[in-house]
Amino acid sequence: MKFNGQICSFDDKALYWELHIPIPESVFQQLHTEAKDKRFICTLKNEYSFHCAMLPKVTFHYILLNREVCKKLNLLLNDEIEVVLVKDESKYGMPLSEEMQEVFFSDPEGSELFHQLTPGKQRTLIHVVNKYKSSHLRIEKTFVILDHLKNRKGVLDFKGLNEDFKNFKNRF
Repeated sequence: MKFNGQICSFDDKALYWELHIPIPESVFQQLHTEAKDKRFICTLKNEYSFHCAMLPKVTFHYILLNREVCKKLNLLLNDEIEVVLVKDESKYGMPLSEEMQEVFFSDPEGSELFHQLTPGKQRTLIHVVNKYKSSHLRIEKTFVILDHLKNRKGVLDFKGLNEDFKNFKNRF
């Protein structure tokens, strides 16, 4: 589904994390019938694609734009932009790194606990791992996540996970 959107902000100060593109109601209704989970691959300016969700605000839905997208495409408040949304058919709603796949393969128990989490928690953990550029760090973080899940019998505690990351780093 293609539409023309405008870069907007929730606040007059227009900080990067507040920039978004409102989705016209007619477009939202049509897309919502395609994908009940509201997960899509968004392409802007026919040149940059990323995984996203149609997020709700009180009276409308929108696509949140992060700093990376805004800088890469030189997007500014009130810019007009062509948007293409295609249903996200990927398993997790975002790309899974090769390193994370390999750690899942090498730790079936941890992988099973990871896959018992809600899709949103899975995406959050994948994002935590994907933000690292170093392959070594992606592997390390995935092992810590799976150990965390095994030690807590599949219950994810983000504060505890942050402590586990710190403790792992301090051990080595």
